[in-house]
Amino acid sequence: MPKLKTVRKRILPLVIASMALAGQAVGQKIKSDDIEYQYRRLPMIPLGASVSHFNVIINAAYEEKNKKMVADYEAAKKAANDKYQKEMAAYPALVKQAEDKYEAELAEYNKKSLGQKILEKNVLGENNKPVKQLPSKPYLETVSAPVLMTTYDYEALGNTYINIGGMQRNSSNALQVIVTLQGFDFTQPRTISEQKNVYNISTKSTGMATYYKTEFSYRHPMTVKVLAADGKELLNITPQELNVYKIYSTPSSERPGSVNPELLVKTHEEKVLQSGLAFINDLLNDKFGFGYVKQKATLQYVKEKGDEYADLMTAFNEASSGLSLLQNDEATAKTKLQQAVTLWNNALKESDPSNKKARIDKDVTLAIYFNLLEAHFALGDADAGRDVLAKMNALSMSNSERTSKLEFEKRFTDLKTRKQNNQ
Repeated sequence: MPKLKTVRKRILPLVIASMALAGQAVGQKIKSDDIEYQYRRLPMIPLGASVSHFNVIINAAYEEKNKKMVADYEAAKKAANDKYQKEMAAYPALVKQAEDKYEAELAEYNKKSLGQKILEKNVLGENNKPVKQLPSKPYLETVSAPVLMTTYDYEALGNTYINIGGMQRNSSNALQVIVTLQGFDFTQPRTISEQKNVYNISTKSTGMATYYKTEFSYRHPMTVKVLAADGKELLNITPQELNVYKIYSTPSSERPGSVNPELLVKTHEEKVLQSGLAFINDLLNDKFGFGYVKQKATLQYVKEKGDEYADLMTAFNEASSGLSLLQNDEATAKTKLQQAVTLWNNALKESDPSNKKARIDKDVTLAIYFNLLEAHFALGDADAGRDVLAKMNALSMSNSERTSKLEFEKRFTDLKTRKQNNQ
């Protein structure tokens, strides 16, 4: 029995070591790199090759209201000044009239005997001595200036924030883009207190402390209308994304009232205007532009010491290079991407998802599928991408993998729609 135990002790470490080595040989380490590239997106609403110019007009719906408030303000100031001048012109006569009246009353009063005056004052309790009552001096009524909505150099805004890819800015025979600013709408900032657990280093204990922040609700609706050169209306919407109220909050502070509310709103208004126009610009390019769009890709490869996966590493490098070159050298980029696609498809001929010892097991198969999806999307091949998606349905996936697959399904559906619209 003692010898048997000794043998078992010797065998067990060998078995564990063998299992570990087998695990290293079978299990591949999938790695990934993120690559940002730009691809040329087809317009959702094609205009034809003859439409190569666009013209932008930005205006504000509240400008008329501003003008009316200014006009009302000027009218109120004029009315107040006219009234003041009229009253000032009449004032000397009123003063003289009051003084004459006083002098006449005083003369009558002085005709009374001293005894009568004493009787009226001490016995009857009447003080009938006249008092000079001059009229109040006229004053110029103050008229409060109106609070106007912010005006801008609208031509500069259009030149800065609106640019449709694949088209030149020109007002002649052009696509007409009319953006109407509805105005920055906000609630008055208010200070809000909140209780937080705070750790005190000195006492080494946690206690409640009051913190303050300032917040307000806001929105800046905008309307965008697009007309063809012949005046036909192509688009007329007020994006809901710009029409809903959002809440802005300052960072919490231990002291209340440390923020200038007026300056806070003004500063934020500028940022909201810029982001709203950027949203409109993206919308216009999505509908009508041929510009390049940024896309973040995740390419996967197998990390190993030998050359067992040299083909997949080559494909990874070709695809990475191709995506990076796509904007500046489309021909070379597509050649490299197609080479990567060929290598990945050849590797998939060995795919055996049910065999964990296979070179192209389930994990590597899924990695290749996701790489192919990115390559097919960059190449603009919607049909090939949808074929890959269909093959992936036979494999079980993690939640994150299913989420990534769903995102690709949306992208390829959008790509196919755009290609069909542009045929």
